[in-house]
Amino acid sequence: MYSISSPTQARSRKALERFLNVTAELLAENRFEETSIAQIAQLAESSVGTFYRLLADKDVLLYAVHQRFVEQSQLAIGELLADLQRNDAPLTEQVEGFVHGIIQLFEGHEGLLRALIRRSSSDLQFRQRFHELNAYIGHSLRELVLAHSGELSHPYPAQAADLAAHVLLASMNYFTMVGTLGETPRTRVAGELSRLICNYLEA
Repeated sequence: MYSISSPTQARSRKALERFLNVTAELLAENRFEETSIAQIAQLAESSVGTFYRLLADKDVLLYAVHQRFVEQSQLAIGELLADLQRNDAPLTEQVEGFVHGIIQLFEGHEGLLRALIRRSSSDLQFRQRFHELNAYIGHSLRELVLAHSGELSHPYPAQAADLAAHVLLASMNYFTMVGTLGETPRTRVAGELSRLICNYLEA
């Protein structure tokens, strides 16, 4: 069981943040596994002793990076949903705005996400954290869609909204791991995924 305690001292909190930032960069560059704790400490402008005092080992460090990404992502998604719900745009525009926001959230973090997805395939605690993030994304999309149920012609709006969320999550997972969605250019992914979802919802 991985356990991360927030340091009480400002100096330790800053050191922890540097460790997390360095690790996120190493994961993005596929260099985390081959980088020693001593090298991580050097890159973070800290010491091996501080590393062990704050994090114990590389598994805890990796989990801390994952935990931070999930928490920051949930906060950003919550803000995105609130912004979309404040305007009176039709559902088709709001869905596109939501999908575009999710893609932007993951953009630039593909290397980090790929490493974490691979780790989650063999580690229950990592997998649970990913399920938590996916559930939050799915719940947010369903909330957005069902607030406009009057614009839907699908006979089962709640079920359709749930399945649409799974389609989005599966597409984003594939997009993250492979880097493309078939022949669809990256610049058109948000628009095409939104069209797919809205056509299925009969919006």
